[in-house]
Amino acid sequence: MSSSAAGITVHPELLQALELSGAGTRDLGIEVEKRIALDRQGNVIGEVRLPQILTSWDRLQSMLRAQLPSERYHLGHALEEFDQKRSEVTVRFEGGRTERADLLVGADGFRSSVRAQVAPDVQPIYAGYLVWRGAPNEADLSRRTLAEIYPYFTFFLPERQQVIGYPIAGLGNDLRPGHRRYNFIWYRVVSREQLAEMCTDAEGRRHEFTIGPPYIRPEVIEAMRADAEREMPPQFADVLRNIKRPFFTPIHDFSTPKLVYGRVALVGDAASSSRPHMGFGMSKAGDDARVLGEALAACGEDIDAGLARYETIRQPIGERVMLHGRKLGTHLAVDLKTDADRAMWKLLQDHRAMMDWIAVPHFLDS
Repeated sequence: MSSSAAGITVHPELLQALELSGAGTRDLGIEVEKRIALDRQGNVIGEVRLPQILTSWDRLQSMLRAQLPSERYHLGHALEEFDQKRSEVTVRFEGGRTERADLLVGADGFRSSVRAQVAPDVQPIYAGYLVWRGAPNEADLSRRTLAEIYPYFTFFLPERQQVIGYPIAGLGNDLRPGHRRYNFIWYRVVSREQLAEMCTDAEGRRHEFTIGPPYIRPEVIEAMRADAEREMPPQFADVLRNIKRPFFTPIHDFSTPKLVYGRVALVGDAASSSRPHMGFGMSKAGDDARVLGEALAACGEDIDAGLARYETIRQPIGERVMLHGRKLGTHLAVDLKTDADRAMWKLLQDHRAMMDWIAVPHFLDS
C-alpha cells in the first residue's frame, strides 16, 4: 500500500481545476448517492442523501501527468538548496544539477524542502491522532459488505474514533463492477509516546513525522487488527481483513503566515496543510494552482505583483481550511481547550451531525 491507495473526496474546486488544466473530469471516479451510519452490530442507524464523486490519488496523478509530454518531467532530482537574486532563482539538486528560473513553486507537500528554507520555523503540528488506511479489492469483500456498505459513504463512530469507507476505482482506473476498490479510513487517538514507538522500524530507527508502509513492524499491525476484531461492525471488520498491508498516517496541520518569499511561492500542502476531515487537500491544491496562474496572467510581466495578488487571496483561505479541520477534529476529544471546542465536540457526538459536516462540498460557504 502507498499513497496510490488513498481515496479522495471530490469538491467543486477540484472539478474546476481539472477542467482548466485540460484533464477534464470524465471517468474521474465513482458517484455515491447517500451516506449511512452503522452501529457496532452493523445496523444502519442513520442516512442522508448526498450525491458525491469519490476518486483516488493514483487516478488524479495519471490524469494530470497526461497533460504534459513525458520528457517535461524530470523525476528523481531532490532539491538541496536555492538562492535568489533580484528576479532570478537558482536551484541546486542532488547530483549537482542546477536550474535557473523566474519563479520557483514549492508544491512538495507538508514536509516541503522549499518551505524549510524560506520558513524554517513553520513546522507540522501533531493533532494527537492518526489514521489507518487501506483499499482492498471489491472482489475480495463478502456479499454482506458489498450489499450493505460498498455502494455508500459509510460511517461508524465509536467514542473518540472515526471509521469511514467508500468505493473508489480499481488499479488502472478500472471502474467495472467487481474490479474496483474500497477506501478504508480509521482515525484513532495515539499519544506522542505511542506514536514514536509505532514509527520505529524493526531495525530500531525512528522515522520523523510518519513511517513508510514497508517499515511498519508486523506487531504494530497485529495489535491494530486485534483491536478491530473487538470493536468493528462486521462489514468494516471484513474490509480490514482483506487489506493485505494496512498503513497509518499521523495527522498534522499548520498554516504559513506567508505564501510568497521573493520569487518563491508555496502551494498545496507546502503552503498549509489541514486535517483530512474535509477531504479537501487535493481541491485546495488545485485551487491554489488556479489562483496562482490567474494572478500571474492578470499582472502580465509584473511577476511580483502577480505573486502578491496570489498571496492576498489564498493565504487567508488556507488558514480558514486549517482551522475548520481542527473544528471537525474535536470529535476525537483531543486537547479541547476552549468552550467553543467543547461545544463542537458535543455537537459532533451525534452521528447525524458528522454525516452533515465531514467531507461535504461548499463547506467554506457556511
